[in-house]
Amino acid sequence: MSVDAMFKLCGALVTVLTVICMGTARADVTKVTYATYTNGGYQLLHEPVRSSAELLLSDNVYEVQQDTSTMSFRVDTPLGDVWASFDEFDGRFTMTDADLSDKLASVEVNTASLETGAGLVGMLLRGEKFFDVENFPAIRFVGHSLEWYKEKHAVLKGELTIKNVTTQVAFYLKVIDADTDGAFSERITVEASTTIRRTEFGIFSLLPAVSDNVNLFMTIDAVKTSALSMK
Repeated sequence: MSVDAMFKLCGALVTVLTVICMGTARADVTKVTYATYTNGGYQLLHEPVRSSAELLLSDNVYEVQQDTSTMSFRVDTPLGDVWASFDEFDGRFTMTDADLSDKLASVEVNTASLETGAGLVGMLLRGEKFFDVENFPAIRFVGHSLEWYKEKHAVLKGELTIKNVTTQVAFYLKVIDADTDGAFSERITVEASTTIRRTEFGIFSLLPAVSDNVNLFMTIDAVKTSALSMK
């Protein structure tokens, strides 16, 4: 180390110690303070400290790939099962089971993208009596708790919002494909399913002929993207 560099280092240490001794600096576990030499003098800089939880979540966030994922539901009717799917959605999630965040998953579905393969049924489901897509353009799910009960099997608990009504739900998850073994692969495919009661979301039309129970199914293909954070 050159003499000039040593003087600069000593000057930085003296600057920090002087500020602390004068009482103008207080301990703050949320920030790190350091001195830098600029323009012939020393300047104190402060940067936030990222917790291990924040680092783990930000480094293991997965973004849903719409083109290779599916979201569908099934309901029983007197004419047999009616299936429908949504073509437009986005979301992201983390696969950690630690209690590190109040938002482990976030998914939003465009209700107007509903498809059934049968024109009249699709019009009915998109209409006012069911999803009312003109007034309620989105379905949202926010996951708060992920519990692994078997290898590659977990329960994701959270809040599902349909037509501005929010209800607690639990999805059963199964990791069916991953680039490498372990929870933090670069690309994973997850199956998710649950059953909800549509009357809990204010959808009463055609009861009891059309079942109150609605089975939800998702096959989520997701890519790890550490550059994104949960929003």
